[in-house]
Amino acid sequence: MTDVARVRPWVAGGMAVAVIAVVVGFGYDILTDLRGGGRSPLHVSDVEGVWIAAEDDGARLVVRGDGSAELTREAQADLCGGAPRPEPRAIPATWNFGDSDDPRLMNLEVRDPDSADPCCFDLTVDGSGARARVSGVSVGAGSISAFVRGDAPV
Repeated sequence: MTDVARVRPWVAGGMAVAVIAVVVGFGYDILTDLRGGGRSPLHVSDVEGVWIAAEDDGARLVVRGDGSAELTREAQADLCGGAPRPEPRAIPATWNFGDSDDPRLMNLEVRDPDSADPCCFDLTVDGSGARARVSGVSVGAGSISAFVRGDAPV
């Protein structure tokens, strides 16, 4: 048996092991993406309720199961910029769930009646459903970075 004949099975075996490892790795990534990146997707019950700003208990966000929401004027001023409104009424907003790439994300859009431009931001809810991190603030870049779940009824 020549040296080439002895080396050929070892090279073929090594290449087969490498191909199998690549196929298994891609298969795992595909399955993980299909299951939401290993994180369970949000449901209405995970987000519905009162959320209180972690940094300022006067700033609140009320999320309803029908896709509507309200921000207190403190939250609106911090997240969307500008001075707080003088009237005490809450500012209406709408929300929806994020896409399959980030199954724990919810997008909020605040439509201020005094402004033509919407204010949009995202909340990424943690696995426990008790805390949500603010990201993607389009206008305000305020000091609120997170909301915690409150006990008050909607």
